[in-house]
Amino acid sequence: MSAFPAIQSPQDIKGYSVEELESLAASCRAEILQAVSKNGGHLASNLGTVELTLALAKTFNFGPEGDRLIFDVGHQCYTWKLLTGRLDGFDKLRQQDGLAGFPKMTESAFDYYNAGHSSDAISIALGYQRADRLQGRTRQNIALVGDGGLTGGVSYEALNDAGQKQDPIKIILNDNQMSIDHNVGGLTRHLEKLRMSQSYRDLKQKVSGRLSPHGFLRKGLNKLKRAFRMRLHQNSAFFEALGFRYYGPVDGHDLEALLRSLKALQDSPHPTVLHVMTQKGRGYPFAEQDPASYHGVGSFALEEGLKKSDRPQNSFSACLSRKLVDLGAKDNRVCAITAAMAQGTGLADFAKAFPDRYFDVAIAEQHAASLAAGLALGGMRPFAAIYSTFSQRAVDQILHDICLQNLGVTLLLDRSGLVGNDGETHQGLYDTAIFQAFPHLQLFAPADSQDLDLILDYALSQDGPVMVRYPKTQAKPDLDLAPQDRHLFQARQVAEGPDYTLLVFGSLAGSALAASQQVSQEAGLQADVFSLVCGKGADLASVKASLAKTRKLLIVEEAHGAYGFAGQAVLSLSSPQEPFSYKIISVQDPLRGQASRDQLLQAEGLDVSGLARQIQAFLQS
Repeated sequence: MSAFPAIQSPQDIKGYSVEELESLAASCRAEILQAVSKNGGHLASNLGTVELTLALAKTFNFGPEGDRLIFDVGHQCYTWKLLTGRLDGFDKLRQQDGLAGFPKMTESAFDYYNAGHSSDAISIALGYQRADRLQGRTRQNIALVGDGGLTGGVSYEALNDAGQKQDPIKIILNDNQMSIDHNVGGLTRHLEKLRMSQSYRDLKQKVSGRLSPHGFLRKGLNKLKRAFRMRLHQNSAFFEALGFRYYGPVDGHDLEALLRSLKALQDSPHPTVLHVMTQKGRGYPFAEQDPASYHGVGSFALEEGLKKSDRPQNSFSACLSRKLVDLGAKDNRVCAITAAMAQGTGLADFAKAFPDRYFDVAIAEQHAASLAAGLALGGMRPFAAIYSTFSQRAVDQILHDICLQNLGVTLLLDRSGLVGNDGETHQGLYDTAIFQAFPHLQLFAPADSQDLDLILDYALSQDGPVMVRYPKTQAKPDLDLAPQDRHLFQARQVAEGPDYTLLVFGSLAGSALAASQQVSQEAGLQADVFSLVCGKGADLASVKASLAKTRKLLIVEEAHGAYGFAGQAVLSLSSPQEPFSYKIISVQDPLRGQASRDQLLQAEGLDVSGLARQIQAFLQS
């Protein structure tokens, strides 16, 4: 059955039988596998939520004026896109000018929130629920929370608030036992106990069949249910103590069971949790066997699955992995922290080598920062690896718990700069602007892998905080610098010329150097080119000396506008007695949306040819 051409909204599958839904589920998986194998994307989590999404669409009345489905994180929404009129264009998922990999309100009236980060769906659904009540609307607001979203502290704050006020939001807990890597922590153990309590569910059905729901027997039934729930299903008390009704667990791939459970959820006038168990990677054997590797993937051959060669071997993350294992072997104070990103941040090898010194705190960046502070206070040397975009969630802890107390914590900001296909929610463009004013914090951006090694050696020697930002790209040595010339606190000169001064912060040094060479060939203009890896308190004496000669300065930085290192550098170099003209070449439009990193660099004029054009335009102005 080729059902997709007729499906423009969830209303179109209202009349589907269970058999037709099962056929549609297979079609959804085929479309998802085809698109993700071609373009990359979040695979395993989307394969696991196909039946659940179909059952939700059949049960509730979703629409611009109807019920709302709020995705936590958002990387489980591919089936939803297929059910909401976006089959055309699905082949350009996560591509430039194509569909976003997350819900996006400008893309569809069926997307109710621009998701991208974890653990906020319950808060958003609660806000919608209260807005509806205050404005006299009656709509159902359902938060679909999965992939470890309930390990984030914001979820607990929202649960506490909703349960206390008895707002009738609905929460689907999609329990696939994974975030990106395996879920860890007390909540995971709690959910495991819930999964094992089949005896309560069986007994509940028997009792319900024997007792009348009317009169005094209703009270007796309710008391009996509560007694058995507390006796045999004690862990549901976690949700019920917060004021929620709890249903489940239910098999997330059994459409009949899902439809029954969702009908009960729909009819509940209380804040309610439905616990659904799904298999990450469902329907694709490679992903079923290794869901962590298939969480977020690049393009791959569908018939063969991922190959080791598909994984970058010389990325900054991979180089960090090798160096941190080396440091851990030499110094038993070295420990590593991740917020559910062991694979992505390159800490998986450290975890294998030193399991007792490796801490995966789940999706809890604030806790990760405070834990690092406690470890440092206790005499350890913690290295906390967090994606740049997610570090924004821990700003207060980084300031108060680490920097104000001047603790020996190294913060590793992976995916800084332009990230690519995940879109604007994942770009790492704000870290230098946010963190450069923090006291005691030393900020570095390596130009290549050799710089990264030196910075990590230096960080281990420090009793105060160090932050290292690096992009999702290759870290091959681009600069012809001898080890003794790789200064961490001075601008390193990598080319000489009389016409202008070019200062590059971080990993675009190789591209900027190549651009200056292109300008030399095309326009005969040559530059003093400087590479800098220190973002605070750098020695720019050599740059000042160059400016006294050229009076023209260009600063290149992979951050947003003039709010990062570049603006501060201009201020430090400025002098009324020796004025100069300058241009900051950086990211001007942080909201471009999804595209490859190379496409984003090109669009921003930060690739080699774009930098050369901007340099020449400045020199000719």
